[in-house]
Amino acid sequence: MSCEPKTFNNVDTKVFEGLKGKLQGIGYSLQGTSGTVNGPMGIVIDYNWNEGASTLLIEVKEKNFLIPCGKIYSELEKAILASA
Repeated sequence: MSCEPKTFNNVDTKVFEGLKGKLQGIGYSLQGTSGTVNGPMGIVIDYNWNEGASTLLIEVKEKNFLIPCGKIYSELEKAILASA
């Protein structure tokens, strides 16, 4: 099951690097500025960070049916804000 893509704004270099560190701490290893990453609980995300526009596009490609899309994106938003 996938989720609609979501764009996060105001994601500059500091925020993106902080987010990468936070995600690595829970099992997601983002390499470079775009790609696909497999994480815990069957979650697979595509990501694409646009440094010039300071945007981060994330699309959940696969997830456990018990975890709502909104919860995943809400947790990502919290991690982004904590990295600012």
